[in-house]
Amino acid sequence: MVVIFHRGVQVSSRHLFLTIGDWLVIILAQLAAVFLRLGFADGGTYMVENWGSLVSSALIYGLVFYAGGMYEPPTRSRRFDFDFLPLIVTGIAAGITGLVLYTRPQMVLGRGIWALSSVLILILTYLLRRVFLALMRRGIFLKQALVLCDHPDRAAELLQLVEDQPFSFYRVAGLVVCGTTPASAYTGKMPVLGTLDDLDRLVAEREIAVLLLSVSVMRSRELLARLRPLRYMGVEIMDYVSLSEELAQEIPLAHINDEWLMTAALNSSVIQIRKVKRATDIVVSVFGLLLGLPLIVLAGILIKLTSPGAVVYRQTRLGLGGKPYVLYKLRTMRMDAEAQGAVWAGQRDTRVTKVGYYLRKWRIDEIPQLFNILKGEMSLVGPRPERPEFTEKLARFIPFYDERHLVQPGLTGWAQVRFPYAASFEAAARKLQFDLYYIKNMGFLLDVSILLRTFKTILVGLRHEGDGSFLPVDDKLEDLLAGTNLPEGGESEGEQT
Repeated sequence: MVVIFHRGVQVSSRHLFLTIGDWLVIILAQLAAVFLRLGFADGGTYMVENWGSLVSSALIYGLVFYAGGMYEPPTRSRRFDFDFLPLIVTGIAAGITGLVLYTRPQMVLGRGIWALSSVLILILTYLLRRVFLALMRRGIFLKQALVLCDHPDRAAELLQLVEDQPFSFYRVAGLVVCGTTPASAYTGKMPVLGTLDDLDRLVAEREIAVLLLSVSVMRSRELLARLRPLRYMGVEIMDYVSLSEELAQEIPLAHINDEWLMTAALNSSVIQIRKVKRATDIVVSVFGLLLGLPLIVLAGILIKLTSPGAVVYRQTRLGLGGKPYVLYKLRTMRMDAEAQGAVWAGQRDTRVTKVGYYLRKWRIDEIPQLFNILKGEMSLVGPRPERPEFTEKLARFIPFYDERHLVQPGLTGWAQVRFPYAASFEAAARKLQFDLYYIKNMGFLLDVSILLRTFKTILVGLRHEGDGSFLPVDDKLEDLLAGTNLPEGGESEGEQT
């Protein structure tokens, strides 16, 4: 593991192309809608008089596009997102724009202009993505890469990671082998271009921008002196962990150790971030409680009318430093839900009441947790807090599980927007990989990104690990947890959202 070569989070050319392109599309579509509807003379006057509405509409579209995942590279199993997302997200953005503008008398946008601009935005955003794919096929956004490896299995694992991300940045030219394993043992899809002695020549001849390391820890240390000159020449050097962090946006448990975690901690500015997070938490929780109070009252009445028992559910969770606190939620299950002990909530859990199903679907049951945030027991964004009963079991079998307690738990988090409900130890381990990514990269912009993506999660409803809409647990993770004789069980009323 070559942790010193990790580059950190970067803004990709793909994101810039799509983001700037979408903003140009939104602006041009609105201009075209105004002029097509009113003509150039009246259109210019209309724009001067209604510039506030046009700007507000553009901002709404931009935020909804981001929250809707328009810039997230889909996995190979979900490539259809790239084709259908513009239709879905544009429809949602158009609806929100109409709702906001037509409920505010001082912000008026003509219905014809609103409808025409929405259609133009849909068509142009879809065409923009077709252009993007055409450019990708021509290698415009791709970086030439070599894989330096010392074992066929390790090389195959790294290549599989790149292959699982069809919109990754890298075009792998081939393999460069080192160590005692002969080149004839590498029988995969990628050709062996040479050995370590050929590395400098291959980098120069093939204009290599990135060197991907797939070697053992001992081998990586031996290679440091050989790789440093390449780094000074501008060649990016990434190990498997760094590549997974960039492409899959998670930290693979099977490839890290305490040394890596310590390096990540040294690179973190968590103390300064916590101050900003706390100020944001107070402001948002106060406004959230004021706006959410009518929903809490309405939901409480419905809970009382449809099932006996308390309206607010109290449950012990573990917070910062593993300290227990009482978490508040609106009750969504029957009062006897845990008569046989604590178990994880399933996809079609019969303990959930009819009202509770909709409270969970739209996250209304989570609103009382704003009290926990206001009290400082939670943050808006962070790893979801777990119950002590489950934490003890999970920490026993999942490496580094207690790392989640190094930061405040959150109402939502990176694992929640990237992975569905966890109803098994394997899935909980996979969610930990996303939590570790958040802990390492936590910051204001990442928090804003997670909050925006949470709205998308609310719109599409809850997902469970059995619905087939997420990447499966990888083989390395299964091997890491194999043979542990994990008990059945899981979460109850305090589900992992």
